[in-house]
Amino acid sequence: MARRRSFAAFLLVVAVFIVWLVWPNGDGGGGTKASGRGGSGTGAPTSGSPSPTGEVGPDNPIKHVVFVIKENRTFNNYFATYPGAEGSTVGGTLKCTSQGCRPGPDYQLTHAPDVQSHDITHGFASGLYAINGGQMNGFNIIGLGQDMSGYDYFTRRGLPNYWAYADRFVLADHFFTSMFGPTFPEHLYTVAAQADGIIDNKSSVDHPGNYCDDPTEYTPRLPLEKLSKRDLRTIMNLEDNATAQIPDQFVRIMAYHENTRTCIDVPTLPDELTQAGIKWKYYAYVDQWMNALQAIRHIRFGPQWQNRKDPDEFVSDVEKGHMAPVTWLIPPEPYNEHPGSGVSVCAGENWTVTQINAIMQSKFWKSTAIVVVWDDFGGFYDPMAPPHYDVMGLGPRTPALIISPYTRQGDSPNGGSVDHTVYEFSSVLRFIEDLHGLDPLTERDARADPLSGAFDFTQPPNRKPLVLPLRTDCPYGTSFAGFRPGVARLLDVGVPWG
Repeated sequence: MARRRSFAAFLLVVAVFIVWLVWPNGDGGGGTKASGRGGSGTGAPTSGSPSPTGEVGPDNPIKHVVFVIKENRTFNNYFATYPGAEGSTVGGTLKCTSQGCRPGPDYQLTHAPDVQSHDITHGFASGLYAINGGQMNGFNIIGLGQDMSGYDYFTRRGLPNYWAYADRFVLADHFFTSMFGPTFPEHLYTVAAQADGIIDNKSSVDHPGNYCDDPTEYTPRLPLEKLSKRDLRTIMNLEDNATAQIPDQFVRIMAYHENTRTCIDVPTLPDELTQAGIKWKYYAYVDQWMNALQAIRHIRFGPQWQNRKDPDEFVSDVEKGHMAPVTWLIPPEPYNEHPGSGVSVCAGENWTVTQINAIMQSKFWKSTAIVVVWDDFGGFYDPMAPPHYDVMGLGPRTPALIISPYTRQGDSPNGGSVDHTVYEFSSVLRFIEDLHGLDPLTERDARADPLSGAFDFTQPPNRKPLVLPLRTDCPYGTSFAGFRPGVARLLDVGVPWG
């Protein structure tokens, strides 16, 4: 069992932890049973039993699924005041000393700017501190408590088109990220329903190449296959009490870690689709932080790699009549809404609308389900506690829009509904698996709800497209032609244990 117990190793971990706290670092399962943690300031998450009206299978009218994964936002940051959804305009805080932390004063959230001035710390440890055992009041202590910019929220005026999708289709307000953070392992969950225990981004950022294409890249992981049930219970308890002693609790968790190459071999949903003869495409730039399949060795260096395409090809493929039954769509970095580096949320929203408009104006719309999520909490406040499934997560809520002619009708302004069923990224994989009669990959997708509260296949479908106009008030982002990854910036800086 890979434990580091020497005093020198302890000091090293503490030193790196302090570096992590002040650095705007990158983002950060097992099979243990869920703990009792749950709930929020406005009510506990409800698991929601699968509804017969929302069941999927091979005879289902949904023939195409598009999984869009954007960056670093919480549900509350985008939809805090959406009618019928659970959100808050006031956030809890902590006051911490060397003896531990106690609740601090409530903090009035401010209105979010279109361009967030800088990145916010949002790694694995940051997620644990923010959640604080389900109290959801530790967002102010990440980054040494010197950054309150994550205590903000958008209104309809700031996100008119995302709110328009919520009005017409389904807004899921209990959709959680699969782990505490950050980007790299979260994206692994979107293709594999696990992250192989990885809890951080890559460590090398000073030269070209990424993941399997860069032999110098390593990252910390929890060796879940080596840990005993007692070890897992201990880690779960440390996570539930993350702020009892800072940084000691996190140091104790990291005593179990080992380093691994950012090139792994785990079963993925693309593997199952290929074996079943179901076509799929993965639209993501090579050497981008968010390209999870570049970190899967047998895919990166095997024949399935030909299914990867650049994201700026998606619209043209749809217009030419080509869209796979299963599609992952990872936006170019300037349009993924990641805070900092001058990124405009308005421009990112325009990019999303451009992709969805293309689908709605195509022959595929009548048989398509689109799921739009954001990959981790990004340091932004959220009041709802995630269930604690295992040592990897769940993490704070992500915004989630589910768009289809078959989404459940409700009381939202244009006939849409707010879905309170508990989901995570593995729920999208479970939905696709059930749609095509495939077996689950891990315990996570086996237990995940397959978006059952979002659909009603007994009602007549509403196939009328909702083609939205692009906003003209963005700093940039009304045209996406000719984008190349050379424009992209480094969004996440991998710091060990960040």
